[in-house]
Amino acid sequence: MIPLEYAKAIFEIAEEEHKVDLFNEYFVSINSTLTNEFIDLLKTPTIDKKEKLEIIKNVYKSIDNTFRDFLIVLVKNDRIEYFSQIGHQYRKLVRLNKNIVRIDIFSAKELSKNQMDSLIKTLEAKYIGKELEIKNFVNPSLIGGIQIIANGESIDISLKSTLERLKESL
Repeated sequence: MIPLEYAKAIFEIAEEEHKVDLFNEYFVSINSTLTNEFIDLLKTPTIDKKEKLEIIKNVYKSIDNTFRDFLIVLVKNDRIEYFSQIGHQYRKLVRLNKNIVRIDIFSAKELSKNQMDSLIKTLEAKYIGKELEIKNFVNPSLIGGIQIIANGESIDISLKSTLERLKESL
């Protein structure tokens, strides 16, 4: 709940300032540098909040002032540990706003170009008028078939799940 509320707040500001894509880039780049050790440092009760804010101002002095102020708010409210989750929620809001459907395709082995093309055509017919963001992941535990997760909705047509359903019905 906390990450979503912060994500909504920064998304609204980003829209007002026409910086939605810029802030999305910041979430990705800062998330890769915001280590657990750095988060622990920013949460250390023995370090004065003013010092923590100075650390943020110095470390992130080259980024947009509004986004840096957002980081400062997270530190002031002891919410910096939620940064990654806030970024995840923010990206969901961006996709929703831009009419993008994220689709993860899990298969037992890498899909051929023809298989991917066929799947893409099927998915485009299902999500008419939406931009599709498709990623294929190999998951050998599926044995065969595929599992598709689109906007949190799972379509599992893997051999493993078929066998499990058959086993349950016996």
